Amino acid sequence: MTIRSLHLLVGLGGALAFLGTGAYMATHFPAAYEGHEAIRYMYRANHVYLLLGSLINLAVGIYRPGSRPGWRGVVGVVGSALMLAAPFVLLYAFFFEAPRGTPERAATLLGVLMLLIGVLAQWPNRAPRTGGAKDQLASGTDKIANYKK
Repeated sequence: MTIRSLHLLVGLGGALAFLGTGAYMATHFPAAYEGHEAIRYMYRANHVYLLLGSLINLAVGIYRPGSRPGWRGVVGVVGSALMLAAPFVLLYAFFFEAPRGTPERAATLLGVLMLLIGVLAQWPNRAPRTGGAKDQLASGTDKIANYKK
C-alpha cells in the first residue's frame, strides 16, 4: 500500500467518522451538554477539526507526488505520518475532551499541530521544477520559430 492510498483511506474513513460524529450530535444533543453551551461549542469545533483532518488527507492523497530521495523524502514521509495520525487524535478529542468542557484541550491542540507540521513538511518533498520561467519562455519561443520554418 502506498502513502497516497493511505492518505485516501484515512481521508475517506475520517469523512465517514465526521458523518458519524454529526449523527451522534444530532441524536445526543442537548442531553450531551446539558445546557452548558461551552461544551456544545467544543463538540462542534472538534467535529469541524475532524473534517479538516479528513479533507487534508484526501487532498494529499490525490496530489502527493512520490517521495524524493534523501532528506526531502524523509521529511515528506514524517509529515505524512503526522497527517495520517491526526484524525485519530482529533476523534479521540471529540469523545474525551469535549464532554469535559475545560479550556485545556491538549489532544485537540496536538491534532491540529500535527496537521500543520505535516502539511508544511510536504513542501521540501514537492515535485522538482523542470526549469525556470526563462527556460520555459525560451523553449516556447523555439517551438514557435520551428513551427514557422
